[in-house]
Amino acid sequence: MAELNPHFEKLPKTYIFPIIDEKLDAMRKKNPKKEILNLGVGDVSLPLVPEIAHAIQDAVLEMTKAPRGYGPSEGLPLLRETICAHEYAVFGMTPDEIFISDGTNADASSIQELFSDRNTVAIADPTYPVYLDANLIAGKSILLFPTTEEEGFIPRPPKEKADLAYLCTPCNPTGVAMTREDLRQWIGWAKENDAILIIDNVYSPFIFSEEVPKSIYEIDGADEVAIEMRSFSKAAGFTGLRCGYMVVPKTIKQGKLHAMWQRRTSAKSNGVSYPIQKGAAICYEKQTAVKLKEQIAIYQASALSLRNALTEQGQTFFGGVDSPYIFWKAPNGVSSWEFFDQLLEKSQIVAIPGSGFGSCGEGYIRLSCFLPKTTATKATHALHRLFTTT
Repeated sequence: MAELNPHFEKLPKTYIFPIIDEKLDAMRKKNPKKEILNLGVGDVSLPLVPEIAHAIQDAVLEMTKAPRGYGPSEGLPLLRETICAHEYAVFGMTPDEIFISDGTNADASSIQELFSDRNTVAIADPTYPVYLDANLIAGKSILLFPTTEEEGFIPRPPKEKADLAYLCTPCNPTGVAMTREDLRQWIGWAKENDAILIIDNVYSPFIFSEEVPKSIYEIDGADEVAIEMRSFSKAAGFTGLRCGYMVVPKTIKQGKLHAMWQRRTSAKSNGVSYPIQKGAAICYEKQTAVKLKEQIAIYQASALSLRNALTEQGQTFFGGVDSPYIFWKAPNGVSSWEFFDQLLEKSQIVAIPGSGFGSCGEGYIRLSCFLPKTTATKATHALHRLFTTT
């Protein structure tokens, strides 16, 4: 008899996004003429840069003249070499330590396959859900450690022993970015516990504070304990195209992890499509890179507008400086869902209840700052109206 995976029963029974969709449908039926401002799902809102689209188009047309079948499972040499030259060669990395994938969500859920079921995985609360869900499905032991307002939502190494730890910096959902000193503590913890750090660094393009490193490998010893994940999704608007990459240094575990991930990739992937990888490679050319920085600057300006509106009203919030997310504490002690309903009803703003990211997110909501200027302006006006009418 085929037995089902019992670990699926450990997953949270409710998933917040269907509930949000139901509430949105009800609002649209009730007020069909009112514009709803979606500051919920962290998706890009600016058009794809033309140079990227042209590169993808040219690659597709190239395939009409000569066949392009299966590519290397770990990614095209062109893209791996380009990423390495622009981002990782300075740390002594080589192109073969970089693996191309269809996005960080897949990498974050798959990397745990390299580790024994007997391992304990440390995950911050609140957290990006895929870290917890993937490890629960795999049957691993979970050590949830709290991040709190008192600590500024900075994750601190737990006192308990663990074998793996997931860290998202800049963080989704809290918007908080870890400093060099914060990350040094984690590197020390990893070495002390013979543990591995899984660093989700997809929001690195939003970092501009000097004390916040753009890569974990800026810190001595990181290449001995840390795997870093990045993506073109938020940096270049690839959320609908799917392309990411992960660095697995050969200096971790005497190269065993690198060899295992290479073998796993060859077994489970036929690679990201050729046109998408060609589009990703063009992101590093000067003209394209300038335009991508301009788009990031628009999102950063939207974050600043929202931060200013909340600051003027004396609100407590985190993030929005080195990240595209703001974690806003619900006024008057109301719950995350109660505040969600208030925002939707009174301001037509959609946010994400913080409780959907873990118990320590209760009493907060997450605002996405992936907004064009016009939407950001409307949102700040809506926030001002919210405070003047309550």
